[in-house]
Amino acid sequence: MLVVVVVDREKGSRRTPMDWPLAVTLVVSSANFGGPMAWNDIPAKDDPNLSFQAYYARPNVLQSMMKSVSGSIFREMWAVAESGDFAGLLKSSLAGNVVGDLIRALGLGEISESHVSVGDWFTHSGVTFYSPRDRHSDNVTIKLPDGRRITGVVRHECRITNSASVNMAEEDDISFVVGRVTANDKFDLVAAGYRDPMASLTGERDLQIGPVRDLSLMTGGKVWSENFISKIKLNTSDTEALALVIEDTVTRFSVAVGTQGAWRLLYGKDGHPLHETQHQGMFRLFSQLPFGAMGVRIEPNADHGSGPTDFTLRLNDSVNILEFKKDDKKEEIRHGLAVQLPNYMVSAGAQRGTYIVMCHSRKKEEVYDLLGQVLASDPTLPPIDCYAIDCSPKISASKAKSRYSVD
Repeated sequence: MLVVVVVDREKGSRRTPMDWPLAVTLVVSSANFGGPMAWNDIPAKDDPNLSFQAYYARPNVLQSMMKSVSGSIFREMWAVAESGDFAGLLKSSLAGNVVGDLIRALGLGEISESHVSVGDWFTHSGVTFYSPRDRHSDNVTIKLPDGRRITGVVRHECRITNSASVNMAEEDDISFVVGRVTANDKFDLVAAGYRDPMASLTGERDLQIGPVRDLSLMTGGKVWSENFISKIKLNTSDTEALALVIEDTVTRFSVAVGTQGAWRLLYGKDGHPLHETQHQGMFRLFSQLPFGAMGVRIEPNADHGSGPTDFTLRLNDSVNILEFKKDDKKEEIRHGLAVQLPNYMVSAGAQRGTYIVMCHSRKKEEVYDLLGQVLASDPTLPPIDCYAIDCSPKISASKAKSRYSVD
């Protein structure tokens, strides 16, 4: 069972649940309020300075999108936020940042401008219609450009701030909505809030004005979750904890490109795979929550004496070197694992390494066999965790060939 412990950053003392509110750091800091001006003329998925201030959220749905480590961290952060004197503000910031990363990492499009299928996530910045349902919930409707309507239910218990009941009423043209389609005429409203046009007045991100499709530019120098609450620690060694949170993020990445449509963000208009920095940018978006909450420092392109690494990751005194490699050439895959990454690890004094092969043309089973051969051929290699991720284009369910079809 995974155990997370909230630790006071300054005193280093463990806190009991009754003491947690005292260990919470208020989230009103520049790290949480985005960067330079970017407003409704820029799609949310392409906005490197996206600031989403949530006033309605379903935390159980958001947590279901995460893997075990990040999900446990999110659950603890939400519980701490709920117990504080500034519960509404804390939960608004937490949900807003998680949803903002989700929008950009999955490339969620505006439902009025793109076709969405059952199971797809979407954003909506147009008018949303609400009507009373019962004492505990309201009906919600979105009208689509083709004349169809999709409907859902919003729960009063999921209102984060008092402004939710005011804005989410009748014809709401203020809220920015994030949801997922559950049937041809049904959807779940997962989060609602507003994109903050004043985000440009604060923040520490580099100036990026206009839409950005390079995911490596979507994260600033400071992770938003670093200052959210006191440090979270797993009940294991730092080296193992670092490996666990990396595995959690890699698995989230794999699910996103495998079943949630994020593979599209890894290809250019010509249909060819984009540079490895695009894959690294997606990884960083998924890492924002767990890395910052645990105090994992990420150093892109750090050169420790044998060339720049993709990422050097540090948790206290533990170091893990993470290397991405596309599956273009078998010899490059072998060399990266047998020579390149071990040299980086020695130069950095890393206790462990992580090797990720992004499979655009080869089956991941073939790549795993290749990686296994390299590891088996040299027992002197340092501890390295290997992953092969299927990044190949996926056929939509509506276009997939039926198993019962006749040629």
